[in-house]
Amino acid sequence: MKQILSQEEDQMTKAADELYEDYLSDKELTVFTNLDFENFYEAR
Repeated sequence: MKQILSQEEDQMTKAADELYEDYLSDKELTVFTNLDFENFYEAR
């Protein structure tokens, strides 16, 4: 089981490394990042 998780983590790390420049330069990929800081379920 640990080996499978390690392989998945390695694949995700490789994919993130390969897409890093795209995320830096393509605003369409990061447009929703600001929503990560919103409190969706906050009582108002």
